[in-house]
Amino acid sequence: MNELEEILISHYKKYPCMQIQDAVKLIYQNEFAGGHLISNEAESLARLREEIVTGGQTQCHGDHGQGTCPLAQSVRPSCGEPLFEEIGNGLCRLNLRGLADRTVSLETVNRFFIYTSETIKGTVRVFEKKLGILLDCCDKGTLTFKRDEAEEYVSAYKKQGYPPVSHSAIYREMYHPAYRIVLSDFCRYFDIFCRIDELLKRAESSQYAKDHITVAVDGGSCSGKSTLAALLHKIYDCNLFHMDDFFLTPELRTEERLRETGGNVDYVRFKDEVINGIQSRRSFEYRIYDCSAKTMQQAVSVTPKKLNIVEGAYSMHPTLSDYYDLKIFLNIEADEQSRRILKRNGPVMHKRFMEEWVPKENAYFKKFDVASKCDLVF
Repeated sequence: MNELEEILISHYKKYPCMQIQDAVKLIYQNEFAGGHLISNEAESLARLREEIVTGGQTQCHGDHGQGTCPLAQSVRPSCGEPLFEEIGNGLCRLNLRGLADRTVSLETVNRFFIYTSETIKGTVRVFEKKLGILLDCCDKGTLTFKRDEAEEYVSAYKKQGYPPVSHSAIYREMYHPAYRIVLSDFCRYFDIFCRIDELLKRAESSQYAKDHITVAVDGGSCSGKSTLAALLHKIYDCNLFHMDDFFLTPELRTEERLRETGGNVDYVRFKDEVINGIQSRRSFEYRIYDCSAKTMQQAVSVTPKKLNIVEGAYSMHPTLSDYYDLKIFLNIEADEQSRRILKRNGPVMHKRFMEEWVPKENAYFKKFDVASKCDLVF
């Protein structure tokens, strides 16, 4: 709730013509994102494409709300405004004007919007509490709206059942809002999506003519590798592979191998089963090793796809790194890493991570200078 108050104040300072209606819209987006605007993905993409490409007057049902929206104005150059604006609750407004000079595709941006809408649901109970923050701001004078006018608006709005709300006419006239509500993760990792879309587009050109793209995500324990890879998998039609499925089997865990820097995974099997499988451009299978059961699980069947994501520590092992088209490294401070491991794995496993596995990872990162060999570091 304190975050929301800060968001309301910062937006009011940036957009001084903001009305009570616009503040309520901001709170609505903070709680519910933009899912109410989507009927299906194809229609959402068509609307996005029309909003960016088509000039003139059109009936707009996007994040401007219902009403007539001058698209020729809304997609004019960005004039230095940020591509992303935080609206709290892990959400941002992605300003469409800033996309003109970016390599990200509209299909990808539309999937940002779709995934966000499917992820963020919100509740009326919490929304009503957040509307109370608006009234408190009026009382404290941090927003200069009159309390009685804000109460009157909120009361009438409640009787309508809290429907989606549009921007006020003066807000649209002054600021020409053109944006989509997306998760803040898409802001944090936006450069990755730009690079992947650029690689996919280049791969389709006759000059390069490449039939597959492979992306690696390496980094320390609890740095967010699996979370990022899962996000990429949600946005793209791609295959996803985990290095955790290739830890050493008991027969390979010799003293010599365990002393080897970066030898904590079966990089030979990964290359034979996954890298060679991707390059074959045919259907293939690979086996998952279950560390807890110390057995190989049922083989996983893979259908060739244009994009392949490999995530996990040791994915950038020297025997593998040359096979990637994009290399990403996620860094994490030691204290934060320890805190996350303790929260995720509990005190017993935390001790083993910090005394055994984390030092092995750090030795691998240092010896092979992994971060400096990556295209993007976070």
